[in-house]
Amino acid sequence: MAIKVGCATWLFTEPAHNPPYEDAVKTIGDLGFDGVEFILRDYEDINGYWNKKRMKDLKVMIDHYGMEACAVAMFQNITEGLADLDPVKKQHAIDAFEFGCEIANELESPVMDFVSPWPWEITCPNSYIPEYYYINVPGVDPRIRTLQTFQTKLKFNFPHPFDWNRYWENHVDAIHKCAVIAKQHGLKLAIENHANTMTPHTDSILMLAEDVGMDNVGVNLDSVWAFLQREYVPWSIHKYDDKLFHVHVRDGDGLAAYNVPVGYGVMDWKWIIHALKEVNYDGYLSMEWSHDRYKRDNSAFSLKYLRDLLAKVD
Repeated sequence: MAIKVGCATWLFTEPAHNPPYEDAVKTIGDLGFDGVEFILRDYEDINGYWNKKRMKDLKVMIDHYGMEACAVAMFQNITEGLADLDPVKKQHAIDAFEFGCEIANELESPVMDFVSPWPWEITCPNSYIPEYYYINVPGVDPRIRTLQTFQTKLKFNFPHPFDWNRYWENHVDAIHKCAVIAKQHGLKLAIENHANTMTPHTDSILMLAEDVGMDNVGVNLDSVWAFLQREYVPWSIHKYDDKLFHVHVRDGDGLAAYNVPVGYGVMDWKWIIHALKEVNYDGYLSMEWSHDRYKRDNSAFSLKYLRDLLAKVD
C-alpha cells in the first residue's frame, strides 16, 4: 500500500473530541480523503455512542466514500490508568482498550493508538501536562486559557518519594497486556509521542517497544510533538523504521504556534516524505489540528499539498 492521507474526526467535532462523528465523516469524505480516524473519547461512550449498530452504520458511511478507517484512538482520560500503580485503575484502562479493539475490528481499522500516559500524581498548572512547556503563552487571550495559570518558574509537582523504575516497570506491564489484546484482534498498537509523558520522544518509545517485547508495538508519530521537543522529524522516522505504524500530521513555526495546518509552518515536508519512503512506510498521514476557523479550506489545502509531495518526492 502506498502512503495515504487521512483525517481525524475530531478536527471537525470542535471544541472537543466528543461524538457524534457522522457529520465529521461526511465532511472528510466530501473533501476526498483516503481515510478517517476515530476516537474513543470517554468511558460513558463505551455503553453509549459506540454500540454495535453505530459501528456498522459508520462502516457503511466509510465505504460509501471509498475511505478506510485508518486508526482508532483513545483519549487520555481513558488510558491514564496505563501509568497508574493502582491495579484496579490499570485494569479498568486495559478493559477499555479491549473495547477500543472491538471498535477497530468492526470498522476494519488496522491500528489502535493513544497518547503516552503519565502518572496522575505528577501535576502542573496545566491539567493536560504535555502542553506545559512554557510558563505563559504570549498573544493568547487569557480568558480561553482557563486551565493554565501564570507562574515565574516552569515547575512540576512530583510525589515523594518518586520511584521512576517502579512506574516504568508497571507501565511496561500494562502496555504488554494491551499488546497481547491487540494481537488477539489482529491489530497494531501505536503509542503517541507527547511531551511530559511516560514516553515523550523517539528513543523512549523505542525503549518501551523493546522492553515490552511484542512486534505489534510501535509509534503513532505526531509530527509537531516531535518538532516541539526539538527532534528533527526525518531523523526520528529513520530511527523508528518498521516501528512506525501511524503518523499524525500538522505544522508549526518552532516558536509558539504548534497547531498549524500542514504546509503553513516551517517543517520540511519534502524531507519528511522522503524519509517515510526510504523506510518503506505504507501507512497513513492523518491530519490533526484544532481550533481552526477555516479548517475545511485549510484541510483541503493540506490534502493537496501532501498529495503533490507524495507524487513528486522519491
